[in-house]
Amino acid sequence: MKSVHLFGLIALAAAALHGQTYYTNPAPDCSALGETAIPVTNSSGTTIGYSCYATGTFVWYASGGGWSSQIRVAAPSTGAVNVDYLLYDQSGNPFTMDTRAGIGASTISGNEVNFSLYANQPAETDLLGATGNGPGYSTLEDGSVYVTFLCPDATTCGNVTPQLIYSDLPAIPWLLSVPIVWDGNQWTQWSAEGIQSVDGGVLNTMSFVIYNDDLTAATCNIDIYNSAGTLAVTATTPSISPLQDSGNGEGQTYAKVLSQVFPASTTFPSGTFKILFDCGSVNTEVEVLQFSGPSATNLQVSYDSSPGTTTSALPRHMSARSAARAAAVARRTADRLVQ
Repeated sequence: MKSVHLFGLIALAAAALHGQTYYTNPAPDCSALGETAIPVTNSSGTTIGYSCYATGTFVWYASGGGWSSQIRVAAPSTGAVNVDYLLYDQSGNPFTMDTRAGIGASTISGNEVNFSLYANQPAETDLLGATGNGPGYSTLEDGSVYVTFLCPDATTCGNVTPQLIYSDLPAIPWLLSVPIVWDGNQWTQWSAEGIQSVDGGVLNTMSFVIYNDDLTAATCNIDIYNSAGTLAVTATTPSISPLQDSGNGEGQTYAKVLSQVFPASTTFPSGTFKILFDCGSVNTEVEVLQFSGPSATNLQVSYDSSPGTTTSALPRHMSARSAARAAAVARRTADRLVQ
């Protein structure tokens, strides 16, 4: 079980505002999420209530060097939520970054952002760049964001839907929105459909991100199938480091333009092809982007399976690691509902 973010953390006394909190007493029924409610404690270690939780990862952010990233979220109508973002670099190490709660807000520094929202209240968190690199943030920083939501009931946690948006406006006219990958939805093989060729005079290029969300290093085959369903070309990634289970860290994030992992002499199939990321038995999360001329989009990525296997692509249940991390957030989090 991963026991991170537990030391040196202080939970402040709770202050229920307007009767809205992200916890209840007695404990709520969280079975719809496949989990048991976790205790929320005050500064004395006394349990003051219980929360359901939802945890997941944004596998990629881009901040600095002209890029900006924002995470947007709103509490559902059913209740308040506590929000916790933990920031990591590509190697999975905690990363200290300047952030702010939307345009015009004060800049804060750290590898964690924590706040609470009333029902229906929205919030935006801007990821500006590495601390010490501002105000211009000339250096590009990339990595992952681990997200925890604490909620008063299963319905609220089941309905909260964050998104991460990144862009290089106004230099490049892209505004890319990527979804969160919830814990329990990791898998070992993923696929998408895209184009890596000149089509009608337009250059089409793909890029991808593989995030290792397992305790075992991942080496993934990247197989490309042409319009006839025939394997056309294949490549293999370097070893992608696993979760740092014994410390305060995450798994490695491996990001490349598709052509960078194939020999320069590779000829990709013309038109639309299927790309399969086969990481053996190692649970990963994958993101794929399509660039077409001056446009870009996040592609749909689906569960898949290796050729010749009969394994059904079904997500795992919420892991013990998820519960441990949510409990850690609950222990160090005050009732920080904003007004």
